[in-house]
Amino acid sequence: MKYKITLAIVLLFSSFLVGFSQPKTKIELKDNWYYLNGQKFFIKAIGYEIGARPGQHPYEGTRADDLDLLKFDLKVIKEGGYNTIRTWSQFSEAQLKLVQESGLKLIMGIDVNPEGNYADPAFVKECVDKVKTVTAYAKKYDCIITYLVINEPQTNHIYQVTGKAFVDLMKTLIDNLHQGHPGIPVTLSANAMISDYMDESYFDVYAYNCYDHGEAQTATMGFKDYIAGLNTLNGLNKPFITTEFGYSVSHKGYGRYGGNTLKQQADGLIANYRDLIDAGAVGMCPFYYADGWWKGGDKNNHALDQPEEWFGFWGYSDAADKYGSPRPVWFAMRDYMKALIISPKNISIHSGATVPLELYTDQDVKKVVVKYLDKIIYSKNINTWGYFADQIAINPADIQDMELAFEFYDKDNKVIKTESISILASKTAIELPKLSIEVTPGKDLNEGKIACIKTRIENKENFSLVGDLKVSYNTHLGWEVGPQATVPVKEQDGQKVITAENFFHIPDNCWIVNASAGISVRYGKFIFRIHDQEIIFRGNWAKEVGRN
Repeated sequence: MKYKITLAIVLLFSSFLVGFSQPKTKIELKDNWYYLNGQKFFIKAIGYEIGARPGQHPYEGTRADDLDLLKFDLKVIKEGGYNTIRTWSQFSEAQLKLVQESGLKLIMGIDVNPEGNYADPAFVKECVDKVKTVTAYAKKYDCIITYLVINEPQTNHIYQVTGKAFVDLMKTLIDNLHQGHPGIPVTLSANAMISDYMDESYFDVYAYNCYDHGEAQTATMGFKDYIAGLNTLNGLNKPFITTEFGYSVSHKGYGRYGGNTLKQQADGLIANYRDLIDAGAVGMCPFYYADGWWKGGDKNNHALDQPEEWFGFWGYSDAADKYGSPRPVWFAMRDYMKALIISPKNISIHSGATVPLELYTDQDVKKVVVKYLDKIIYSKNINTWGYFADQIAINPADIQDMELAFEFYDKDNKVIKTESISILASKTAIELPKLSIEVTPGKDLNEGKIACIKTRIENKENFSLVGDLKVSYNTHLGWEVGPQATVPVKEQDGQKVITAENFFHIPDNCWIVNASAGISVRYGKFIFRIHDQEIIFRGNWAKEVGRN
């Protein structure tokens, strides 16, 4: 059944509260989108923390409001093309007033300790009291468009305090936020790699921190398809936002976690942005505005080899630098966000004579042109900024791999952005290659000590396999993703059916597994992933918190 929830807020502020009268704001969640005042609103956010500059620790002692620095940052962020900020902890009323005046929206975190005892009445009361304290003043400000009640709860911790205790706490906080600040959506920021098993259906919005480290499901399924798969598992019935993604430019790294060059950071953020839109996200919160020196344990020293300290789009030259300066990723994202192609998705498959066109543009974009094989197949002037929808006629002959070249122009008819989108098109439905897995044990991890993943690939004429088969047994042990296997299939390419069998040890302290396999397939220039995954629990510990 299509999910639809209407969230309305009418807030009238007197001048002594915020300095000017506010128009009433109406938030609706429908058709898997945020609507603000009746218009589709794509959340172009950036992760942001105040009190986190060199020499500061945002979670030590009493955090200063730093209003002058906050005002500076908000101006910079808005000029950078963002319309929203995302925080990990609640703002004070003075800080909320500045956000309200800036015109930016806010996805505001509530700093509930993810390592707390969710079953302890004292901890529950502490969390509820915090929510009530915040909403007592936050309800005056309609810049808030979502609350985040917890960040990245760990699987083993939820197991230890029980899934029921976690769900009960979340529902209690949701109820209190709905009562204290009516009409504002509530969700959590779960980590996609460790919380894929979690049922989020009782939240208003689906939200994940999404990192493409090229491991586990992002290796087998690909980053885009894995996140799209989560969206599909959730039911495609609510808006989906990404609450973190990014790349660290620390000097040392582990895989893609740290050790990236400035160019890799800029290119990676744009690639992630593209993939996450293609996965169905209608809100983006990249991680994050400026480096956090405090994350490595010494707030006065910027540790070169600590990846967590180097995710910033802005960096600080030394401990005395309070304003910082932008990295290349800042300018790359500013230009990329001017015109977002929501549809057609990149690496998508279409049957029929037309494909849907959906754009989200800023005020500078006045025209869009789409070319195929250097011929203009679509051109339209754009008179308003924001959401735009139409159809593009493609009229494919048989099956065609089509690379659509998009050009966006300003009022002076100058190109301000280009982007290409690859689609596979046909007048009729396309029969694609398939990949499926059979996992043993497949119902309960208690049924064995050794796991087996049997993979079956069924290829089709005119499609060819690319690279090796990737197989993963993600055991969800903290941040460790578990073992992976690479299976060469080149010698079997051309066969209609290819099979493989891989075995993995099941750790005794493993409570949940995501077993997956995938391989790339090519048709002309069009390359996509075929894949499969299964989620297996140990016993029934997750009956309240897990997917049914």
